[in-house]
Amino acid sequence: MELSFYLDTHGTCVSELRDELLPLEEAAKTWEFPYAIVVVFRVLPESYERKTFRRFDSRDNLLGLDISLIYEQYLRMSKNEQRETLGIYLYDYLSESVAKYKKHADKDTQNRFLAQVKSWMLENNWLHGKINKARELLAQDMGLYEVSQELKMPLEEIEYILLRMNDYEPADAHPDNRNILIK
Repeated sequence: MELSFYLDTHGTCVSELRDELLPLEEAAKTWEFPYAIVVVFRVLPESYERKTFRRFDSRDNLLGLDISLIYEQYLRMSKNEQRETLGIYLYDYLSESVAKYKKHADKDTQNRFLAQVKSWMLENNWLHGKINKARELLAQDMGLYEVSQELKMPLEEIEYILLRMNDYEPADAHPDNRNILIK
């Protein structure tokens, strides 16, 4: 089957994350599924008010998913946060979308496909990855340094996660995105 990811963004790590999805595209080529799926990630300013939508083209036997993400939110997130947030959104929207087209793929075929996608995403920290684990450990009052050591993550990122857990919303770009903005 064909599973492809495209991009319309700047100034966030989503372009790098899209590259991380290339192995998923390759793995999907070996899977059995009755139609192609093309996903476009659009990271755009909130003022654009662009909505996420899906469209099935029976002529080309293709499901198109146009996923709109809010630039200002992603700008404040670390690369790891962007990966997990994008992963959860992608998996949920993909599941919901595939379920809408029952006449093109029966429930067993849908479940098999979604299980393969989920397995890949779990193995590659796109679902329930380090950010989620860090939040769980911090909620259990584990120290910042200990969480950093256990998850092999920079102490600064653990501090940032703790601040966000306590409703701190930074006003500017996360350092992971500042390097992208400068390029």
